[in-house]
Amino acid sequence: MTCPIDGTLLREPSDPFIGRTIAGRYLIEEELGSGGMGTVYRARHQIIGRDVALKFLEPTLIKNERQRKRFLGEARAANQINHEHIIDITDFGETEDGMVYMVMEYLEGRTLSEEIEKGPMLPRRALRIATQVALGLARAHELGVVHRDIKPANIYLVRRKMDTDYVKILDFGVARIEQDVRITGQGTIVGTPEYIAPEQIRSATASPSADLYALGCVLFEMLTGRLPFDGKTTMLLVKHLNDTPPTPSSLASSIPPEVDDLVLRLLRKNPAERFRDAYHLVEELQSLLDRLPPMTRPAPSEGSSPNLFGVGVPARVPTEEDSVYQAVALYTSLLAEAHPKGDAPEWLPQAVAYLETAVAEVRALRQRLRNAAEKATEQEEKLRKPRTLIGRALDELAQDDSKLNRYIEGLETALAAAEHQLDEAILAAMQATVEVPATWLAGHSLDAADAARALHMREAGAELNLARERAVELRSELSTKRMERKDLRFQIAELKDQLSTMNAASTIDQQVAHDEVNRVATQIQAKLDAMTPYAERAAAHFGQFPELRDRLSLRPSPVTETELRPA
Repeated sequence: MTCPIDGTLLREPSDPFIGRTIAGRYLIEEELGSGGMGTVYRARHQIIGRDVALKFLEPTLIKNERQRKRFLGEARAANQINHEHIIDITDFGETEDGMVYMVMEYLEGRTLSEEIEKGPMLPRRALRIATQVALGLARAHELGVVHRDIKPANIYLVRRKMDTDYVKILDFGVARIEQDVRITGQGTIVGTPEYIAPEQIRSATASPSADLYALGCVLFEMLTGRLPFDGKTTMLLVKHLNDTPPTPSSLASSIPPEVDDLVLRLLRKNPAERFRDAYHLVEELQSLLDRLPPMTRPAPSEGSSPNLFGVGVPARVPTEEDSVYQAVALYTSLLAEAHPKGDAPEWLPQAVAYLETAVAEVRALRQRLRNAAEKATEQEEKLRKPRTLIGRALDELAQDDSKLNRYIEGLETALAAAEHQLDEAILAAMQATVEVPATWLAGHSLDAADAARALHMREAGAELNLARERAVELRSELSTKRMERKDLRFQIAELKDQLSTMNAASTIDQQVAHDEVNRVATQIQAKLDAMTPYAERAAAHFGQFPELRDRLSLRPSPVTETELRPA
């Protein structure tokens, strides 16, 4: 790579993205890793001075509209969930040259798969991790998002204060927003074979319960060190469809029976036989944790990767703008040295003057770019707190709704039984008016028989009244609870509307900010391109002076961000 100003050889980074600033604020510093969907970089947020992980969609996929929507769907889905146990996606969009990206929080820790490789976990530790995953999924499901690929590689463990097993769920790349199934397409099996739910294999629409099944597989693996089913892909899918999993305690005798029951319930083939929802699962996990003996705090993991995709902070690579600023400053000084008597050709001072003016214009555009980036950052930070508060309130109401639904289901079952008992009591009372059991009449006079008949009718009537009272009581309570649920769901809907309005406004603001950033970035690049022929001609002229050649061939040195800012 050569300098566009003086043609000298520059240090070429291993990746052309390194040293580039995205959206006017994310300075890319190193590649962290790559996968099927794209490449992830560590970048520095220039406004708030914080490292972020910046993920680009694989360039070959950009022209595939379905993949592009899926990638942006991942960003939008996770961004709208905004839960402490789901990786925070703070920004997403497209660059001026059509590259699609998302910006995530930069994590330091290790994947759950790395921890499982060390061997089975103690039940209490495994349940604590599963509880945090379930909490994140509960929020996602409440907002209509199904992850569809829960597995240890997508569960990251980081340190938060004294907790070394703080969970972050990754990769909503195959998540489905219920209102838009076109992103991943219907009739497509999506997921990892070792953790896929039976209904996903049948290509049915994946429900939240599919995530609970996958979490059951993960919990089984945490407890035992092995999967509930194994084999090649086809055989594995058949086992998920048909085979009964072994009990975890058959592979690890220290596992309590109640833990066995919870795991096997998650792994039921019929989704209706699993937990009603993720909030229900959280409740059962927390209840189980309360009954298990405490464990010692886990020691920090050793030998694991210290961040999400890699390590290392390389020296900053000079950018094209760095070299432009330095070269123009150099030409200004060389003009006086090469032509101390003022005998420079007429075009040369004009070219240098143009370059100086152009550099000033680029600096002004750069400031405009920074202002747009600062405004976008301010908008994001302003929304973060109210979105967090609404999300927590939503969790509380949704958990109450989950409990109330289960209580209502119990009432409905009890009412059905009471109504059946009432029907039988009515039939018995009707029969008592026309006949008395023969055993009541044997050996009695007619008067006694009449008395027996009256007694029988009173007893049948008393049973009828009791059955009627029980049914009325249950109907009344059921009606009350249904009204409570209606009110609760109204409150939930109000919170979702608020969150949706915030997210919609945020998306519009982000798009406006991105459009402004892209426009300014395009103007900066056009200005730099326009400077090139003037600079090349000036460099060629100064190169005719032997005493100046060494200075022209010097490589640009790294510049600090402060030096790049407009004066």
